[in-house]
Amino acid sequence: MNLLLGTLQEFWTNFVARITTVEMIVAICFAVVGVSLAIIARKITRVVRKVDEIEDNDSLYISLKVIGLVCLFVAILIIIFRAGV
Repeated sequence: MNLLLGTLQEFWTNFVARITTVEMIVAICFAVVGVSLAIIARKITRVVRKVDEIEDNDSLYISLKVIGLVCLFVAILIIIFRAGV
Protein backbone atom coordinates (compact mmCIF):
# COMPACT_ATOMS: atom_id res chain seq x y z
CA MET A 1 0.00 0.00 0.00
CA ASN A 2 2.85 2.38 0.81
CA LEU A 3 4.41 1.67 -2.57
CA LEU A 4 1.17 2.67 -4.33
CA LEU A 5 0.81 5.85 -2.30
CA GLY A 6 4.45 6.76 -2.86
CA THR A 7 4.06 6.21 -6.59
CA LEU A 8 0.92 8.35 -6.75
CA GLN A 9 2.54 11.10 -4.71
CA GLU A 10 5.60 11.10 -6.96
CA PHE A 11 3.39 11.14 -10.07
CA TRP A 12 1.40 14.18 -8.88
CA THR A 13 4.55 15.99 -7.78
CA ASN A 14 6.14 15.49 -11.21
CA PHE A 15 2.86 16.33 -12.97
CA VAL A 16 2.43 19.63 -11.12
CA ALA A 17 6.09 20.52 -11.65
CA ARG A 18 5.78 19.90 -15.39
CA ILE A 19 2.43 21.68 -15.81
CA THR A 20 3.63 24.82 -14.01
CA THR A 21 6.56 25.45 -16.35
CA VAL A 22 6.37 28.55 -18.50
CA GLU A 23 6.28 26.53 -21.73
CA MET A 24 3.29 24.49 -20.61
CA ILE A 25 1.36 27.54 -19.43
CA VAL A 26 1.97 29.24 -22.79
CA ALA A 27 0.95 26.06 -24.62
CA ILE A 28 -2.25 25.77 -22.59
CA CYS A 29 -3.08 29.42 -23.35
CA PHE A 30 -2.52 28.86 -27.08
CA ALA A 31 -4.70 25.75 -26.94
CA VAL A 32 -7.54 27.54 -25.15
CA VAL A 33 -7.45 30.47 -27.59
CA GLY A 34 -7.30 28.12 -30.58
CA VAL A 35 -10.19 25.92 -29.51
CA SER A 36 -12.26 28.96 -28.52
CA LEU A 37 -11.71 30.64 -31.88
CA ALA A 38 -12.53 27.48 -33.77
CA ILE A 39 -15.74 27.00 -31.81
CA ILE A 40 -17.08 30.57 -31.85
CA ALA A 41 -15.87 31.60 -35.32
CA ARG A 42 -19.40 31.50 -36.75
CA LYS A 43 -20.78 33.69 -33.94
CA ILE A 44 -17.97 36.24 -34.33
CA THR A 45 -18.59 36.34 -38.07
CA ARG A 46 -22.32 36.91 -37.53
CA VAL A 47 -21.60 39.87 -35.26
CA VAL A 48 -19.04 41.41 -37.61
CA ARG A 49 -21.09 40.89 -40.79
CA LYS A 50 -24.40 41.81 -39.06
CA VAL A 51 -26.31 39.01 -40.80
CA ASP A 52 -28.16 36.00 -39.43
CA GLU A 53 -26.86 33.34 -41.80
CA ILE A 54 -23.17 32.84 -42.56
CA GLU A 55 -22.11 30.87 -45.60
CA ASP A 56 -19.47 28.19 -45.20
CA ASN A 57 -17.18 29.92 -47.70
CA ASP A 58 -17.16 33.31 -45.92
CA SER A 59 -13.58 34.60 -45.82
CA LEU A 60 -13.75 35.91 -42.24
CA TYR A 61 -15.24 32.63 -41.00
CA ILE A 62 -12.53 30.60 -42.71
CA SER A 63 -9.81 32.95 -41.45
CA LEU A 64 -10.97 32.65 -37.85
CA LYS A 65 -11.10 28.86 -38.14
CA VAL A 66 -7.59 28.77 -39.61
CA ILE A 67 -6.20 31.09 -36.93
CA GLY A 68 -7.77 28.91 -34.23
CA LEU A 69 -6.34 25.74 -35.70
CA VAL A 70 -2.90 27.33 -36.11
CA CYS A 71 -2.96 28.33 -32.43
CA LEU A 72 -3.85 24.76 -31.52
CA PHE A 73 -1.04 23.44 -33.73
CA VAL A 74 1.46 25.82 -32.10
CA ALA A 75 0.34 24.61 -28.68
CA ILE A 76 0.91 21.01 -29.70
CA LEU A 77 4.36 21.86 -31.08
CA ILE A 78 5.31 23.66 -27.86
CA ILE A 79 4.20 20.69 -25.80
CA ILE A 80 6.11 18.22 -27.97
CA PHE A 81 9.37 20.14 -28.38
CA ARG A 82 9.74 22.23 -25.22
CA ALA A 83 8.00 20.32 -22.46
CA GLY A 84 8.94 16.88 -23.68
CA VAL A 85 12.62 17.31 -22.88
